[in-house]
Amino acid sequence: MKIILILLTIPFLALARYDETLPKGVRLLAVRQVQSDRVDTFQNISGTKENYSVDFKLDSQSLSEIDLVNEYILKDLKSNSVEAYDKLVAANYRFDVKAKVNVTGFGFGYGITNRTTFYGVIPYYRANINVTPVRTQGNNYNEVNEILKNSSNNNGVVLDMNSLPDADEGLIQSAVQNFYGYEALGEWQASGLGDIELGVKHRYKVWRDGGALVSTGLSIPTGRLDNPDIIQDIGFGSGHWGVFIESGLGQSYKKNDFNFSARAHFSLPTEKELRPSSSNSDLTVEKNNYKINPGPKFTISPSYSYHINSWWQIHSGIDYEIKLEDNYISQVEYYDQKLESISSWESTTLNVGIDFTTVKAYMNKEFQAPGSIGINYKKILAGRNIPNTTLFSAELRLFF
Repeated sequence: MKIILILLTIPFLALARYDETLPKGVRLLAVRQVQSDRVDTFQNISGTKENYSVDFKLDSQSLSEIDLVNEYILKDLKSNSVEAYDKLVAANYRFDVKAKVNVTGFGFGYGITNRTTFYGVIPYYRANINVTPVRTQGNNYNEVNEILKNSSNNNGVVLDMNSLPDADEGLIQSAVQNFYGYEALGEWQASGLGDIELGVKHRYKVWRDGGALVSTGLSIPTGRLDNPDIIQDIGFGSGHWGVFIESGLGQSYKKNDFNFSARAHFSLPTEKELRPSSSNSDLTVEKNNYKINPGPKFTISPSYSYHINSWWQIHSGIDYEIKLEDNYISQVEYYDQKLESISSWESTTLNVGIDFTTVKAYMNKEFQAPGSIGINYKKILAGRNIPNTTLFSAELRLFF
Protein backbone atom coordinates (compact mmCIF):
# COMPACT_ATOMS: atom_id res chain seq x y z
CA MET A 1 0.00 0.00 0.00
CA LYS A 2 1.31 3.39 -0.91
CA ILE A 3 3.00 5.67 1.65
CA ILE A 4 1.89 3.69 4.69
CA LEU A 5 5.34 2.28 5.30
CA ILE A 6 6.28 3.16 8.87
CA LEU A 7 9.95 3.92 9.23
CA LEU A 8 10.98 2.85 12.71
CA THR A 9 14.55 3.97 13.32
CA ILE A 10 16.23 2.32 16.27
CA PRO A 11 19.23 4.39 17.47
CA PHE A 12 20.73 1.82 19.83
CA LEU A 13 24.15 3.41 19.94
CA ALA A 14 22.87 6.86 20.86
CA LEU A 15 24.27 6.93 24.38
CA ALA A 16 23.57 9.54 27.06
CA ARG A 17 25.53 12.11 25.07
CA TYR A 18 25.72 11.97 21.29
CA ASP A 19 29.53 11.91 20.97
CA GLU A 20 30.05 9.03 23.41
CA THR A 21 31.27 5.65 22.16
CA LEU A 22 31.82 2.29 23.83
CA PRO A 23 35.14 1.78 25.65
CA LYS A 24 37.61 -0.57 23.97
CA GLY A 25 36.54 -4.21 24.30
CA VAL A 26 33.09 -3.41 25.75
CA ARG A 27 30.09 -5.05 24.06
CA LEU A 28 26.50 -3.86 23.95
CA LEU A 29 23.35 -5.89 23.35
CA ALA A 30 20.03 -4.07 23.07
CA VAL A 31 16.41 -4.97 22.39
CA ARG A 32 13.77 -2.40 21.58
CA GLN A 33 10.05 -3.08 21.17
CA VAL A 34 8.17 -0.46 19.14
CA GLN A 35 4.38 -0.38 18.86
CA SER A 36 2.34 1.95 16.67
CA ASP A 37 -1.11 3.20 17.50
CA ARG A 38 -3.82 2.58 14.91
CA VAL A 39 -2.73 4.10 11.62
CA ASP A 40 -5.76 5.25 9.61
CA THR A 41 -4.82 8.74 8.39
CA PHE A 42 -1.90 10.31 6.54
CA GLN A 43 -0.59 13.68 5.42
CA ASN A 44 -0.96 13.82 1.64
CA ILE A 45 1.58 15.26 -0.79
CA SER A 46 0.43 18.81 0.02
CA GLY A 47 0.45 18.20 3.79
CA THR A 48 -3.33 17.88 4.20
CA LYS A 49 -4.70 15.18 6.48
CA GLU A 50 -6.64 12.37 4.74
CA ASN A 51 -8.06 8.99 5.69
CA TYR A 52 -6.41 5.85 4.41
CA SER A 53 -9.00 4.45 2.05
CA VAL A 54 -9.49 2.87 -1.35
CA ASP A 55 -12.30 4.41 -3.42
CA PHE A 56 -13.87 2.09 -5.96
CA LYS A 57 -16.48 2.72 -8.65
CA LEU A 58 -18.28 -0.31 -10.02
CA ASP A 59 -18.91 0.92 -13.56
CA SER A 60 -19.39 -0.74 -16.94
CA GLN A 61 -15.65 -1.25 -17.46
CA SER A 62 -15.09 -3.10 -14.18
CA LEU A 63 -18.38 -4.99 -14.58
CA SER A 64 -17.27 -6.17 -18.02
CA GLU A 65 -14.86 -8.66 -16.45
CA ILE A 66 -17.67 -10.39 -14.56
CA ASP A 67 -18.80 -12.98 -17.09
CA LEU A 68 -22.46 -13.24 -16.10
CA VAL A 69 -23.03 -9.48 -16.13
CA ASN A 70 -21.09 -9.00 -19.36
CA GLU A 71 -22.91 -11.77 -21.23
CA TYR A 72 -26.48 -10.90 -20.30
CA ILE A 73 -26.51 -7.16 -19.68
CA LEU A 74 -23.55 -5.13 -20.90
CA LYS A 75 -23.48 -6.40 -24.48
CA ASP A 76 -27.15 -5.50 -24.98
CA LEU A 77 -26.71 -2.20 -23.14
CA LYS A 78 -23.78 -1.12 -25.32
CA SER A 79 -25.57 -2.08 -28.54
CA ASN A 80 -28.58 0.00 -27.47
CA SER A 81 -26.66 3.07 -26.28
CA VAL A 82 -22.95 3.74 -25.90
CA GLU A 83 -23.80 6.76 -23.72
CA ALA A 84 -25.83 4.59 -21.33
CA TYR A 85 -23.00 2.03 -21.24
CA ASP A 86 -20.43 4.70 -20.40
CA LYS A 87 -22.56 6.26 -17.63
CA LEU A 88 -23.59 3.05 -15.87
CA VAL A 89 -22.54 2.94 -12.21
CA ALA A 90 -23.74 0.03 -10.07
CA ALA A 91 -22.28 1.42 -6.82
CA ASN A 92 -19.48 3.44 -5.25
CA TYR A 93 -17.59 1.95 -2.32
CA ARG A 94 -14.89 3.18 0.01
CA PHE A 95 -12.65 0.61 1.69
CA ASP A 96 -11.34 2.14 4.92
CA VAL A 97 -7.87 0.93 5.91
CA LYS A 98 -6.62 0.62 9.48
CA ALA A 99 -3.11 -0.62 10.24
CA LYS A 100 -1.13 -1.65 13.30
CA VAL A 101 2.59 -2.34 13.14
CA ASN A 102 5.06 -3.38 15.79
CA VAL A 103 8.78 -3.91 15.47
CA THR A 104 11.30 -5.71 17.62
CA GLY A 105 14.76 -4.32 17.04
CA PHE A 106 17.93 -6.18 17.99
CA GLY A 107 21.09 -4.12 18.30
CA PHE A 108 24.69 -4.88 19.05
CA GLY A 109 27.87 -2.87 19.41
CA TYR A 110 31.56 -3.41 20.09
CA GLY A 111 34.23 -0.94 21.16
CA ILE A 112 37.09 -1.39 18.67
CA THR A 113 39.02 1.39 20.43
CA ASN A 114 38.03 3.92 23.07
CA ARG A 115 36.90 6.22 20.26
CA THR A 116 35.61 3.80 17.61
CA THR A 117 32.54 1.57 17.86
CA PHE A 118 31.15 -0.96 15.40
CA TYR A 119 27.39 -1.57 15.57
CA GLY A 120 24.45 -3.22 13.84
CA VAL A 121 20.65 -3.02 13.97
CA ILE A 122 18.31 -5.85 12.90
CA PRO A 123 14.56 -5.00 12.89
CA TYR A 124 11.79 -7.61 12.81
CA TYR A 125 8.34 -6.38 11.72
CA ARG A 126 4.83 -7.64 12.45
CA ALA A 127 1.92 -5.94 10.68
CA ASN A 128 -1.85 -6.30 10.67
CA ILE A 129 -4.05 -4.35 8.26
CA ASN A 130 -7.85 -4.45 8.17
CA VAL A 131 -10.00 -3.20 5.29
CA THR A 132 -13.66 -2.31 5.97
CA PRO A 133 -16.10 -1.69 3.07
CA VAL A 134 -18.39 1.38 3.24
CA ARG A 135 -20.91 2.10 0.49
CA THR A 136 -20.77 5.78 -0.43
CA GLN A 137 -23.20 5.98 -3.36
CA GLY A 138 -25.95 3.83 -4.85
CA ASN A 139 -26.58 2.94 -8.48
CA ASN A 140 -27.74 5.23 -11.27
CA TYR A 141 -30.06 2.71 -12.94
CA ASN A 142 -32.90 5.27 -13.30
CA GLU A 143 -30.62 7.68 -15.16
CA VAL A 144 -29.46 4.90 -17.48
CA ASN A 145 -33.08 3.88 -18.13
CA GLU A 146 -33.91 7.43 -19.21
CA ILE A 147 -31.00 7.43 -21.66
CA LEU A 148 -32.15 4.10 -23.07
CA LYS A 149 -35.70 5.39 -23.61
CA ASN A 150 -34.39 8.30 -25.66
CA SER A 151 -31.82 6.29 -27.57
CA SER A 152 -32.16 6.42 -31.35
CA ASN A 153 -30.21 3.19 -31.58
CA ASN A 154 -32.82 1.01 -29.87
CA ASN A 155 -32.60 -2.46 -31.39
CA GLY A 156 -35.85 -3.75 -29.95
CA VAL A 157 -34.30 -5.35 -26.87
CA VAL A 158 -36.11 -4.06 -23.78
CA LEU A 159 -33.69 -3.36 -20.93
CA ASP A 160 -34.81 -2.29 -17.47
CA MET A 161 -31.75 -1.63 -15.36
CA ASN A 162 -33.83 -1.67 -12.16
CA SER A 163 -34.40 -5.36 -12.70
CA LEU A 164 -30.72 -5.92 -11.96
CA PRO A 165 -29.77 -6.99 -8.45
CA ASP A 166 -28.09 -4.28 -6.41
CA ALA A 167 -24.30 -4.39 -6.18
CA ASP A 168 -22.75 -5.81 -3.04
CA GLU A 169 -19.28 -6.37 -1.61
CA GLY A 170 -18.94 -9.69 -3.43
CA LEU A 171 -19.44 -8.00 -6.79
CA ILE A 172 -16.85 -5.37 -5.85
CA GLN A 173 -14.34 -8.06 -4.89
CA SER A 174 -14.92 -9.82 -8.21
CA ALA A 175 -14.24 -6.61 -10.13
CA VAL A 176 -11.10 -5.83 -8.08
CA GLN A 177 -9.69 -9.27 -8.85
CA ASN A 178 -10.93 -9.92 -12.39
CA PHE A 179 -10.76 -6.43 -13.91
CA TYR A 180 -7.82 -4.84 -12.08
CA GLY A 181 -5.91 -8.03 -11.27
CA TYR A 182 -5.43 -7.32 -7.56
CA GLU A 183 -5.76 -9.92 -4.84
CA ALA A 184 -8.94 -9.78 -2.75
CA LEU A 185 -9.40 -6.92 -0.30
CA GLY A 186 -9.63 -7.89 3.37
CA GLU A 187 -7.42 -8.53 6.37
CA TRP A 188 -3.69 -8.79 5.69
CA GLN A 189 -1.00 -9.97 8.10
CA ALA A 190 2.73 -10.51 7.69
CA SER A 191 5.96 -10.60 9.63
CA GLY A 192 9.61 -10.57 8.70
CA LEU A 193 12.93 -8.78 8.69
CA GLY A 194 13.29 -5.12 7.88
CA ASP A 195 16.42 -3.57 6.37
CA ILE A 196 19.58 -4.27 8.39
CA GLU A 197 21.92 -1.38 9.24
CA LEU A 198 25.66 -1.81 9.90
CA GLY A 199 27.94 1.08 10.79
CA VAL A 200 31.01 2.47 12.51
CA LYS A 201 31.05 5.47 14.88
CA HIS A 202 34.26 7.41 15.50
CA ARG A 203 34.75 10.14 18.07
CA TYR A 204 37.20 12.33 16.20
CA LYS A 205 37.31 15.32 18.54
CA VAL A 206 37.26 15.56 22.34
CA TRP A 207 37.11 18.62 24.56
CA ARG A 208 36.10 19.36 28.13
CA ASP A 209 32.65 17.83 28.77
CA GLY A 210 32.03 17.34 25.07
CA GLY A 211 33.13 16.04 21.73
CA ALA A 212 32.31 15.44 18.07
CA LEU A 213 31.51 12.18 16.32
CA VAL A 214 31.17 10.92 12.77
CA SER A 215 29.58 7.66 11.67
CA THR A 216 29.19 5.88 8.36
CA GLY A 217 27.73 2.60 7.21
CA LEU A 218 25.28 0.86 4.95
CA SER A 219 21.71 -0.42 4.92
CA ILE A 220 21.09 -3.88 3.51
CA PRO A 221 17.73 -4.46 1.73
CA THR A 222 16.60 -7.52 3.68
CA GLY A 223 13.02 -6.32 4.24
CA ARG A 224 10.01 -7.53 2.21
CA LEU A 225 8.79 -5.24 -0.56
CA ASP A 226 5.32 -3.89 -1.17
CA ASN A 227 3.48 -6.29 -3.51
CA PRO A 228 1.92 -4.34 -6.42
CA ASP A 229 -0.93 -6.88 -6.60
CA ILE A 230 -2.01 -6.46 -2.95
CA ILE A 231 -3.70 -3.13 -2.24
CA GLN A 232 -3.60 -3.35 1.56
CA ASP A 233 -0.07 -4.67 2.19
CA ILE A 234 3.03 -2.76 3.24
CA GLY A 235 6.73 -3.30 2.71
CA PHE A 236 9.20 -3.76 5.55
CA GLY A 237 12.15 -2.42 3.57
CA SER A 238 13.16 0.06 0.90
CA GLY A 239 14.39 -2.46 -1.67
CA HIS A 240 17.60 -0.45 -2.10
CA TRP A 241 21.15 -0.86 -0.90
CA GLY A 242 22.07 2.34 0.89
CA VAL A 243 25.03 4.19 2.36
CA PHE A 244 24.99 6.98 4.92
CA ILE A 245 27.20 9.45 6.69
CA GLU A 246 26.28 11.17 9.94
CA SER A 247 28.02 13.67 12.16
CA GLY A 248 27.23 15.58 15.30
CA LEU A 249 28.40 16.79 18.66
CA GLY A 250 27.49 16.60 22.31
CA GLN A 251 28.10 18.97 25.21
CA SER A 252 27.46 18.55 28.92
CA TYR A 253 26.78 21.33 31.37
CA LYS A 254 26.18 20.26 34.97
CA LYS A 255 23.20 17.84 34.75
CA ASN A 256 22.36 18.75 31.15
CA ASP A 257 23.42 17.18 27.85
CA PHE A 258 22.95 19.08 24.59
CA ASN A 259 23.20 17.15 21.32
CA PHE A 260 22.96 17.87 17.62
CA SER A 261 23.40 15.56 14.64
CA ALA A 262 22.81 15.50 10.89
CA ARG A 263 22.64 12.50 8.54
CA ALA A 264 22.66 12.06 4.77
CA HIS A 265 21.45 8.76 3.31
CA PHE A 266 21.97 7.75 -0.32
CA SER A 267 20.36 4.71 -1.97
CA LEU A 268 21.66 2.83 -4.97
CA PRO A 269 19.57 2.36 -8.16
CA THR A 270 17.38 -0.70 -8.46
CA GLU A 271 14.55 -2.16 -10.56
CA LYS A 272 11.00 -2.90 -9.38
CA GLU A 273 7.69 -4.00 -10.83
CA LEU A 274 5.08 -1.39 -9.89
CA ARG A 275 1.59 -0.16 -10.69
CA PRO A 276 1.69 3.55 -11.63
CA SER A 277 -0.81 4.72 -9.01
CA SER A 278 -0.63 8.31 -7.83
CA SER A 279 -2.66 7.73 -4.64
CA ASN A 280 -4.29 5.01 -2.54
CA SER A 281 -7.55 5.58 -4.42
CA ASP A 282 -5.96 5.35 -7.85
CA LEU A 283 -6.45 1.72 -8.87
CA THR A 284 -4.94 0.79 -12.22
CA VAL A 285 -4.64 -2.27 -14.44
CA GLU A 286 -1.21 -1.13 -15.62
CA LYS A 287 1.88 -2.86 -14.23
CA ASN A 288 5.39 -2.15 -15.50
CA ASN A 289 9.07 -2.59 -14.68
CA TYR A 290 10.85 0.57 -13.57
CA LYS A 291 14.46 1.51 -13.02
CA ILE A 292 14.53 3.70 -9.92
CA ASN A 293 17.21 6.19 -8.95
CA PRO A 294 16.21 7.06 -5.35
CA GLY A 295 16.43 10.60 -4.08
CA PRO A 296 18.68 11.25 -1.06
CA LYS A 297 17.30 11.52 2.48
CA PHE A 298 18.51 14.06 5.04
CA THR A 299 17.88 14.13 8.81
CA ILE A 300 18.56 16.85 11.38
CA SER A 301 18.18 15.94 15.08
CA PRO A 302 18.69 18.36 17.99
CA SER A 303 18.08 16.76 21.40
CA TYR A 304 18.41 17.39 25.12
CA SER A 305 18.88 15.16 28.19
CA TYR A 306 18.58 15.99 31.86
CA HIS A 307 20.14 13.76 34.53
CA ILE A 308 17.80 13.74 37.52
CA ASN A 309 20.40 11.73 39.45
CA SER A 310 22.92 8.99 38.69
CA TRP A 311 20.07 6.52 38.07
CA TRP A 312 17.43 8.46 36.12
CA GLN A 313 17.45 10.74 33.10
CA ILE A 314 14.80 12.28 30.87
CA HIS A 315 15.32 13.27 27.25
CA SER A 316 13.55 15.02 24.40
CA GLY A 317 14.28 15.94 20.82
CA ILE A 318 13.01 16.89 17.40
CA ASP A 319 13.77 14.94 14.21
CA TYR A 320 13.31 16.66 10.88
CA GLU A 321 13.58 14.36 7.86
CA ILE A 322 13.22 15.10 4.17
CA LYS A 323 13.53 12.74 1.23
CA LEU A 324 13.94 14.20 -2.24
CA GLU A 325 12.16 12.98 -5.37
CA ASP A 326 13.08 9.68 -7.03
CA ASN A 327 13.76 9.33 -10.74
CA TYR A 328 11.75 6.62 -12.56
CA ILE A 329 12.66 5.24 -15.97
CA SER A 330 10.34 3.00 -17.98
CA GLN A 331 8.85 2.81 -21.46
CA VAL A 332 6.03 5.22 -20.54
CA GLU A 333 7.19 8.70 -19.50
CA TYR A 334 3.72 9.68 -18.24
CA TYR A 335 3.79 6.87 -15.67
CA ASP A 336 7.35 7.81 -14.68
CA GLN A 337 6.22 11.34 -13.86
CA LYS A 338 3.17 10.04 -12.01
CA LEU A 339 5.30 7.95 -9.66
CA GLU A 340 7.96 10.63 -9.26
CA SER A 341 5.32 13.12 -8.09
CA ILE A 342 4.59 11.06 -4.94
CA SER A 343 8.11 9.81 -4.14
CA SER A 344 9.29 12.69 -1.94
CA TRP A 345 8.25 13.20 1.68
CA GLU A 346 9.17 15.09 4.83
CA SER A 347 8.31 14.89 8.53
CA THR A 348 8.84 16.64 11.83
CA THR A 349 8.74 14.28 14.81
CA LEU A 350 8.74 14.84 18.57
CA ASN A 351 10.65 12.39 20.80
CA VAL A 352 10.38 12.25 24.60
CA GLY A 353 11.44 9.54 27.01
CA ILE A 354 12.86 8.47 30.35
CA ASP A 355 15.70 6.04 31.14
CA PHE A 356 16.77 4.13 34.23
CA THR A 357 20.49 3.38 34.04
CA THR A 358 22.96 1.52 36.24
CA VAL A 359 26.09 2.52 34.29
CA LYS A 360 27.30 5.20 36.71
CA ALA A 361 26.35 3.09 39.70
CA TYR A 362 28.37 0.21 38.23
CA MET A 363 31.37 2.49 37.66
CA ASN A 364 31.06 3.63 41.30
CA LYS A 365 30.79 -0.03 42.38
CA GLU A 366 27.25 0.54 43.63
CA PHE A 367 25.64 -2.00 41.26
CA GLN A 368 26.74 -5.37 39.93
CA ALA A 369 26.02 -4.94 36.18
CA PRO A 370 25.86 -1.99 33.78
CA GLY A 371 22.70 -1.55 31.75
CA SER A 372 19.62 0.57 31.18
CA ILE A 373 15.88 0.38 30.65
CA GLY A 374 13.98 3.12 28.87
CA ILE A 375 10.61 4.04 27.45
CA ASN A 376 10.01 6.49 24.60
CA TYR A 377 7.12 8.34 22.93
CA LYS A 378 7.40 9.46 19.33
CA LYS A 379 4.75 11.46 17.45
CA ILE A 380 4.53 12.99 13.97
CA LEU A 381 3.91 16.72 14.37
CA ALA A 382 3.79 17.73 10.72
CA GLY A 383 4.77 16.48 7.30
CA ARG A 384 3.67 15.52 3.84
CA ASN A 385 3.23 12.17 2.11
CA ILE A 386 3.64 10.27 5.40
CA PRO A 387 1.37 8.30 7.76
CA ASN A 388 0.17 10.00 10.93
CA THR A 389 1.77 7.76 13.53
CA THR A 390 2.32 7.71 17.25
CA LEU A 391 4.94 5.21 18.40
CA PHE A 392 5.56 3.80 21.87
CA SER A 393 8.74 1.91 22.64
CA ALA A 394 10.58 0.18 25.46
CA GLU A 395 14.26 -0.69 25.35
CA LEU A 396 16.68 -2.83 27.33
CA ARG A 397 20.48 -2.42 27.06
CA LEU A 398 23.20 -4.61 28.55
CA PHE A 399 26.92 -3.77 28.58
CA PHE A 400 29.52 -6.47 29.16
